[in-house]
Amino acid sequence: MSDKEEMPFLRDLSKSRFIGKPIERLEDFKIVRGKAGYTDDFEFPDQHYAAILHSPYAHAKIKSIDISKALSLPGVVACITGKEVAQRTPPITPRATQRTPTSHYIMAVEKVRYMGEPVALVVAKDKYIAHDALDLIEVEYEPLPVVTRIEEALKPTAPLIYEELGTNELIHDKFVFGDVEEAFKKAHTVISERFKIHRYASTPLETYVVNAYFDQIREELVVYANDQQPGRTIQTMERMLNIPVSKIKLYVPLIGGGFGYKLAIWQYVVLMSLATIITGKPVKWVQTRMESLYGPHRPSGFMDAELAISREGKILGMKLHEYVADGNFPYVAGLYSLIKFANMSGIYRIPCYSFEYHSIATNLPPIVQDRGVGKPFMTFVLERIVDLASKRLGIDPFEFRLMNAINPSLMPYTTPSGEVYESGDYPKTIRLAMEHINYKELRRRQAELRKEGRFIGIGVACGIEPGTSNLGYYYLSKPGTPEFVGSGQMATVEILPGGSIKVNMNGPEIGTGHVTSIAQVVGEIFNIDPRNVTVEFQYDSTYGNLGYAGTYSNAFNDVYIGAIMKASIKLRSKVLSIASHELETSIEDLYLEDGFVKSKSDPSKRISLREIASIAYNRLLSLPPQEEPGLRVTSSYVNPSAKKFKRNDFNVQLTHSNSVHVAVVEVDIGTGKVKFLDYLIVHDAGEVINPKIVEGLAIGSTASGIGGTLYEEFVFDENGNNLTLTFADYLKPTAMEIPDIKVVQVKTPAPNTPLGTKAVGEGGALTSLAAIANAIEDALSPFHVKVNELPITQEKILNMVKKFKGV
Repeated sequence: MSDKEEMPFLRDLSKSRFIGKPIERLEDFKIVRGKAGYTDDFEFPDQHYAAILHSPYAHAKIKSIDISKALSLPGVVACITGKEVAQRTPPITPRATQRTPTSHYIMAVEKVRYMGEPVALVVAKDKYIAHDALDLIEVEYEPLPVVTRIEEALKPTAPLIYEELGTNELIHDKFVFGDVEEAFKKAHTVISERFKIHRYASTPLETYVVNAYFDQIREELVVYANDQQPGRTIQTMERMLNIPVSKIKLYVPLIGGGFGYKLAIWQYVVLMSLATIITGKPVKWVQTRMESLYGPHRPSGFMDAELAISREGKILGMKLHEYVADGNFPYVAGLYSLIKFANMSGIYRIPCYSFEYHSIATNLPPIVQDRGVGKPFMTFVLERIVDLASKRLGIDPFEFRLMNAINPSLMPYTTPSGEVYESGDYPKTIRLAMEHINYKELRRRQAELRKEGRFIGIGVACGIEPGTSNLGYYYLSKPGTPEFVGSGQMATVEILPGGSIKVNMNGPEIGTGHVTSIAQVVGEIFNIDPRNVTVEFQYDSTYGNLGYAGTYSNAFNDVYIGAIMKASIKLRSKVLSIASHELETSIEDLYLEDGFVKSKSDPSKRISLREIASIAYNRLLSLPPQEEPGLRVTSSYVNPSAKKFKRNDFNVQLTHSNSVHVAVVEVDIGTGKVKFLDYLIVHDAGEVINPKIVEGLAIGSTASGIGGTLYEEFVFDENGNNLTLTFADYLKPTAMEIPDIKVVQVKTPAPNTPLGTKAVGEGGALTSLAAIANAIEDALSPFHVKVNELPITQEKILNMVKKFKGV
């Protein structure tokens, strides 16, 4: 009997008992009681603490560092500088760039390249002494010319961030898919515009925390860290510290908000590991809020976009040319550009396009793969220029999108660059959005209010929301064999001696409902209440480790669920095998229900999971001949749709949700204030495990997008000083600024994931930017305003209106 025959929900989730149900989050009870256990809650005996001295300059030579006074402070056990770090660790190797700096270490060595760069590390008996000691370190700097703008960095006379490279341009590459020039020759209309994006960032409640201890007797390194990608970090630790993986134990407790920000913690994991090796003491470092705001951030940049349109309004081709200030931390240079292939053509049937990009080093802080990586800006550019095209042609923005959207009959659809959209009905989501927002009535009402002097705007944006990165995309601009290709995860499911079910997800929990979702899936497979399934919060490297291990890239509903299902189904088969042997009946006659295996033909025949566990762990002579002792299964799952690496035909991500966002705003032209009157999301994440969690993720990610569109911006002066190092200066939207958001869920299952689920969690942060910008531009259409850059602050709105009025 097949798995689908034994478990009907695998064929049709409407027959499921727990999957698809809005079960309340199981993990929240521990969290609200303060019992969840975050990284800072873990202490070693004889715990010591670290503090980091950061550069006050954005660009300067380090002429000398005097640590003698700091070392003389009672309680200080060590002070580590960049020179010692460089002697003990190799330079950082970039992922995507061909040009590899030889002077880039996890701590500044001969010069600093951004304000906030680590210059020295103090280890002391308590955190207060460690921070006091920082004031006693004397550093002599020789300030160097500062480069903060891309245009300045590209000048022939520009100061070099990495002198050994001879240029500030780390990557320049161009991709062409199809006959783009011919498409533009045939075009009736060409829309051209430059769009700009600023620096902003997710700011998790929990900052970086690392606690490392090198056990000199066992020669074993034990580390606790809130690391989103521990699988890769462990490999990096081996390379950077020259310690075999077999001698490293990395644990990741519950993470207090990931957002991609904690993908950049690895360098501090290495730094604290080095500190414990040098001192022989366990070393904990808790990042301060100001240190967190130093960086890393999303990069600033700009993109020149051109759209070729036929007389009838069909998109014929597209040209994109991007410059990104992401080269100060070469490790991630280029990733923000290359991952744009995942949603470059959006929901539209664009026959051909070209993409050229430049990764530029400046004296701005480092970059991290923040929520959605480059896809929010890509959606902003595409949906803004589509809106401009609809206006140029005099076609309603909804209708223009409908006439260019990919038809569901073409699914699975392959874009010119090789991205495979596995499923979706894009026209349906657009029509549903028009229906739920009552679009025609809204337009009528808008005209009436405008006569009263009220400036109401309606903005629509359609977005592809990708998930599960095919990590080979790092190598699209780099020769050689990719270090990583495809995407996969591992999971362990076991029945303990007492009969309870336990799952280790082999990756960190970041607060997005994974514990509940896993319990629902495992509960479904074993037909047991999810509340009786224990899900390990903590990543544990001793469970087995893929380099992909981590919680990132919107991959949970794909490869994590796949690994958990494989392990659960194998374990279920073993349970049935033992039960069949013990009850002396066929496996086909058995079914699971609420902690028991029961006979369909003879109700008197039943055996509990506890009894089966007793056989598997204790009564070994009662096991079937073919079964081994124990009830623990570890399985791996790889998404089957990942393509082999090929530069001009590569799927950057492997699942593709889609959404339509509609923002209705009112703009006060006297103050520039934007007020939300309505906000609607119609989104398709395929099958969903828990609709309430999915709705919360859609709303939460949209709140992030609202912040990036209207409020959040890191501001630097001409010397590269960050002027926004507190939440008094770096503005985050609160519940007062976020509107009530209506969510409508559509379902077109993914054929390439185990349950038909797709990505959810980043989508609102991608599509909201353009929806809000389009709404503001629509509201201010009487003033011929064009919104081409973010953030859209009150000051900018006032200046645009004043410019029209000639004030």
